[in-house]
Amino acid sequence: PCIDHNEFTNLNQEGFDRTYSGFRSRANLSWKASEDALLYYTWSQGFRAGGFNRSFGTPGDSPLAEGSGPWQAQANTHGGWSAPLAYGPDTLINNELGWKTMWLGERLQWNGAVYQEEWNNAQIDAFAARVLSGATINGGNYRVRGLETFARARAAALTLEAGVAWNHSELVKEAAFFWADGTPINFSSLQTSTGQKLANPAGTIGSSLAGAPAFQGNFRARYEFAFDAFRAFAQIGVMHQADSLSTTDRLTLDLQGKSVAYDLPAFTTYDAALGARKDGWFVQLYGENLTDTRAELFANYSLGYKAVTVNRPRTIGLRFSYKFDGR
Repeated sequence: PCIDHNEFTNLNQEGFDRTYSGFRSRANLSWKASEDALLYYTWSQGFRAGGFNRSFGTPGDSPLAEGSGPWQAQANTHGGWSAPLAYGPDTLINNELGWKTMWLGERLQWNGAVYQEEWNNAQIDAFAARVLSGATINGGNYRVRGLETFARARAAALTLEAGVAWNHSELVKEAAFFWADGTPINFSSLQTSTGQKLANPAGTIGSSLAGAPAFQGNFRARYEFAFDAFRAFAQIGVMHQADSLSTTDRLTLDLQGKSVAYDLPAFTTYDAALGARKDGWFVQLYGENLTDTRAELFANYSLGYKAVTVNRPRTIGLRFSYKFDGR
């Protein structure tokens, strides 16, 4: 047999065997309304197999664990909560309605799509200090509704491009937790050893996904011109992103008593470039994040302090290239 030599457990008898099966498909229906307009509808599925947790303990003072604390009375009555050895598949169903169009003799292009995604039994990292230790579990069901659109306009040597995306995500069904005797766990009736009120560790109804800003947008203007024997261009761009949350964990608090579901503030960055080409030669002077904005892209508390990942600082560079075929 396969033996765990830490505890000399026969792993073959622990029921670790799992078989997962799923089906992924995609269907598309399109209608070419004219030579310059296409409408389409897409229905698609996503499937991700389940897996195992290497370790998943419950803190000894957790209200989900049996113990001597008064906050553990329900756990004692119902046999506590047993962490899952494995997590099951999650699935996604996407419904999308979009358009691709050209206008004014192809000088104006406008594309876009509206969509709704149903993400069920979402595989999430579950962690809450004094409640449960980190591991992957099946959370609840999320619904994401959004719209994204892109436009490009050309007028002689000037090209303008803009793209925006709106998204709204929310938990529409909470994950189910059960005591060892099969009784559903009512988290609102529990509290930690420090008196902190509880909510479902996998998220409560209406809560949004992490890292899912409600709005993102970008704009770019490019002007091309002749300079002696060179084909030159000048370009500017701007990108804006709304605020978002760093995690779906609403229970864990930092040392200052603040939630580790940190708000990642909205930010705007600016870029520019100036370049020229001749024959196979190309040179470009570029600047990224010209205002040297410190955008918070991610934040976590996994090491006991707030660690923030930021974007690249202001970057100025010069690029050279040569194509040997002369094109």
